[in-house]
Amino acid sequence: MQKMLTDTDLVKQIRLIFATELSIEIPEDDTDLLDSGLIDSLTMVDLLAHLENRYGFTVDMDSLDIEFFRTLKSIAAYVQQSI
Repeated sequence: MQKMLTDTDLVKQIRLIFATELSIEIPEDDTDLLDSGLIDSLTMVDLLAHLENRYGFTVDMDSLDIEFFRTLKSIAAYVQQSI
């Protein structure tokens, strides 16, 4: 199990996943990833797989809400509640 991470550390790690694994540079922690078009449905699937592998949890597709993935901060909050 992953040790508890600070929100800041988690945001940094997720930003790194975007940069290294998905080749997407996110300008700000609160950039709207959906409205800006930085992520689409295919990128979302890739991101979910990377998050599951990195943090050791399984995404519950029944409770998954697209709003969890609007910003780096909201993704970090989702991961934090999932680990």
